[in-house]
Amino acid sequence: MDSQVCFAFVCLFAFLSGSLPVHGLRLAEQKCQEYKKIIATLKPDTAGWSNDFVTVPNGVNARDGEFPHQVRAGQWFYEDEDTSFILRCGGALISEQYVLLPAHCLWTLGDDYVSLGRHDYTRNSSHAEVTIERNETILYPNYDEFTKTQYDDIALVRLAKPVTFTSYIYPICLWTDVEKLSELQKYIATGFRKGQQVNDTQDTQLVKLQFKRLLNQDCTREYADSPYYPDGIPANQLCVQSPVEWSDACEGDAGGLLQTLEDDRTGLYRLIGVEGKGQECDQAHRMYTYTRVEKYLDWIENIVWGTSSS
Repeated sequence: MDSQVCFAFVCLFAFLSGSLPVHGLRLAEQKCQEYKKIIATLKPDTAGWSNDFVTVPNGVNARDGEFPHQVRAGQWFYEDEDTSFILRCGGALISEQYVLLPAHCLWTLGDDYVSLGRHDYTRNSSHAEVTIERNETILYPNYDEFTKTQYDDIALVRLAKPVTFTSYIYPICLWTDVEKLSELQKYIATGFRKGQQVNDTQDTQLVKLQFKRLLNQDCTREYADSPYYPDGIPANQLCVQSPVEWSDACEGDAGGLLQTLEDDRTGLYRLIGVEGKGQECDQAHRMYTYTRVEKYLDWIENIVWGTSSS
């Protein structure tokens, strides 16, 4: 066989098998392709995972391991001789060593640790919880932590050591397609519901709800008197609405996630947004804002993977 033909065949096989980098895709998308292969080897139990479910007031309890990327951040709490965690901020694992979350819950809580793998603090989980110390907090440069305004409300946490991926702990892919986002009309929102005091936290159960997208002008009107968004809701945020009341989740941890399940066979999710500040509780059909992840991809890629898109 001609050597050039043979070389071309080998390259084609390597490309299709995933052993060569996927050029032409931005870095976040290349990493997502890598995660797909890793998740396939982990074989998570995806039974019952879906973008379509009946949303009930205060949310549907998430199954153990249903959101493998869901992270809770917190800090040491000292009282007498007991030492434990206070976990009050939600986030998303996006790589082996980085968590993405809202900036507003980080700098106010001084989070020092993250917890992975546990969705329910009211009982013994079927999955072992993993706790890792924070190494560094990186706020988005334009975020102003000294004012009430909450624009560019996004941050990264670098963990002290890499996460070992399992069937119930692995990263979420970032949403990268700006044009296709407009085609999505429903999203999965997750957050921890406030409940009975357990281990120094009242945020005890991860719940999920379906949100629908609204126009940003709708949220601008809704938050007209809010000190958080004096200039309205910009294009780098999403305006969404819950069809039911979810006051318990609203009163729970900061840092809820907005995502979609891209493939219910493999368990691959895409992160669309992180929760913005300013939500009030005890109101059905409340509008909420989320910081759009795809608007910050350049910044995320540069820090998390240390290089620009190829």
